[in-house]
Amino acid sequence: MIRSIIAASLPCLFFFAQLKAQPGPQPPFTIELEAVATAQPLPGLHSFAFAQDGSRWLFAGGRINGLHGFSTNDNFPVQFANDNLIVIDTANWQVYQSSVYPLGLQMADPLRSTNMQYVQRGDYLYMTGGFGWDSTANGYRTFPTLTAIRVDSVIDAVINNTPLAPHIRQLTDTNLRVCGGEMAMLGNEFYLCFGHNFSGRYSDPPVPTFTQRYTEQIRRFEIIDNGTSLQIANYTAFTDTAHFHRRDLNLGHIIRPNGSEALMAYSGVFQKNADLPWPSPILITGSGGVLQAGFTQLLNNYTCGMVPVFDSLLGDMYTVFLGGMGWYTYDANTNNWVYDSLVPFVSDIGLITQYANGQFAQSVLPTRMNGLQGSNAKFIAAAPAMQYANDVINLRRLQGRVLAGYLYGGIQSQLPNLSPVTVAVDTVYRVWITPDQLILPVTEANTGIAFMRIFPNPAGTQACVRIKTAQNELLRISLLDVQGRVIQQHQLPAAAGLQQDFWLNTSALANGLYSVKVETATGVQVLRLAVQE
Repeated sequence: MIRSIIAASLPCLFFFAQLKAQPGPQPPFTIELEAVATAQPLPGLHSFAFAQDGSRWLFAGGRINGLHGFSTNDNFPVQFANDNLIVIDTANWQVYQSSVYPLGLQMADPLRSTNMQYVQRGDYLYMTGGFGWDSTANGYRTFPTLTAIRVDSVIDAVINNTPLAPHIRQLTDTNLRVCGGEMAMLGNEFYLCFGHNFSGRYSDPPVPTFTQRYTEQIRRFEIIDNGTSLQIANYTAFTDTAHFHRRDLNLGHIIRPNGSEALMAYSGVFQKNADLPWPSPILITGSGGVLQAGFTQLLNNYTCGMVPVFDSLLGDMYTVFLGGMGWYTYDANTNNWVYDSLVPFVSDIGLITQYANGQFAQSVLPTRMNGLQGSNAKFIAAAPAMQYANDVINLRRLQGRVLAGYLYGGIQSQLPNLSPVTVAVDTVYRVWITPDQLILPVTEANTGIAFMRIFPNPAGTQACVRIKTAQNELLRISLLDVQGRVIQQHQLPAAAGLQQDFWLNTSALANGLYSVKVETATGVQVLRLAVQE
């Protein structure tokens, strides 16, 4: 077990390694990791699908051993596939498990797969694809499957040891035959990004025993689900054979300077003509993906937990990467970047900053992982009052040290490269974020807006924007769609210290998420608005 390798289960244990010189600009906040002490051992797990219902976490699929082997004799053994639905109740850190085998092999096999893509929307967890053993075909393959799981009901069934089948549905669609990609939502649409279709046993060249085809696409679609039937609708694919040939990457939600939501696909593997990570990220909006060619990502090039943070006053976006693997590491003894083409396991916690002017920068944070871990782990957000609708943390709302969320699972290695021992991590860490009070005036009142609320939210035909300004300033109210396009714009007169109500007409808007941006002479504040008629 991992606990015999790392002493990580003690309460209030923090991990710091102060660098002699921190390369790149440091953010106006700090990150800390604290191992959680649990009464019973947690399962070691990585590369899974995840959803939650209140304090209860649900895990499906993934692996219970370490890194896969590199020959047909030692990779992806069936006995190390996670064949349970696992529930962890964080209220008391109790663990519950139910086998998927009673569902029948046709439904169970995709649920036992690894590196599937997944999104939780409301009460449902949607999983696509995944790689694993196909009992019917008697071989390894990527599944062409969409699985819908009613999260609260399945969690109840696992805890109470009742049948799972009434709460799980599947459909087959070859467009979803993907593993190693990532999936997220923008508005009401799902974005299945990159990945590949892999069949057979993993093996070293020169005589491969597998077939592999990268999708080289961003696949956009809607999932129509009335609780009984499932349907894929309005399917569109954006193809770029030059830059979308990637997998095992990080796909993160971001907030853009204008307050709109987007996705950023960071690095990933492998380049078309070299066994190396991709150097540049890709910005993903409703129009497809655009390569950010002016920036080279040196750190954290493989799937790991991410903490997204947005400065709503300055318009800067910060993304923290919790370990994983990277083609560069930072040597704290020499203050140098160290290149390794084998893309080793790392303990670095990296940061990519995208400033409001569009420029990128990257840094190493002074906090380190507890060993060579983080690859294929999951960051679970836990500060809803401080977040946008897409779970990005609003830096200006942080009041002192805040629990940003948790890091769970992943792979730990004894050595950076070709380690004889890798294991699935069975430790959960609290991830704390603290704004720098000296650098950052953290309250959003510095925007000139003393108070701002939107109600009702979700809105039907209209929504009230209630504002009180701290100074005698004109106000400009803008309503933006998820792509940042201005739909409405209004101006309010100056009224220092007085509460003003402005009603937005939302009757002509389609259901979905929007941004309400209020600008004064001294700053900007952005809140999310859902429209649901």
